[in-house]
Amino acid sequence: MAISVDIGTKIIYVPQSYLTFVSGVSYTLDTNQLRLDLRDWEDSEEGMIADITHNHATSITLSGVTYARFLEIINGYQVEFEDTGAHYTVICQGTNHNIADVMVLNAANLIVGNSAGLVEIAAGTVAAADVWNYVGASAVNKEDDLIKARKAAEVARNLSA
Repeated sequence: MAISVDIGTKIIYVPQSYLTFVSGVSYTLDTNQLRLDLRDWEDSEEGMIADITHNHATSITLSGVTYARFLEIINGYQVEFEDTGAHYTVICQGTNHNIADVMVLNAANLIVGNSAGLVEIAAGTVAAADVWNYVGASAVNKEDDLIKARKAAEVARNLSA
């Protein structure tokens, strides 16, 4: 089953069948696919007359650190996962996002999955551990690199809070 959007209430409805079953009561949500499906809805006859649902960036630079793909639900929209009457967990994957900030609370529990340390560099995407383990060419560079890595980690931690 696909997502749906109620223009009047600004609710983005995510049925449990839209999620990928993992095991037990755990499901995953591909937040990048959600973004694509929201854009498809915005291109529909109904969606064309509505406010856009989200912002997206393949990367975003904040304080000199470039973070990976980002999805931001905007314009007063909220995300509601299907209330099945039983608790289940939704594990978000695919983008950094603000779904927890705009989620309608019910029996669905959200594991945000934002990566405070997922940053992009010229060679691609690296994790925070890679930044912390980076070894510079000299002692001076190592100290500078450590300061930069700590600053990047602090900025990333603040973004995910």
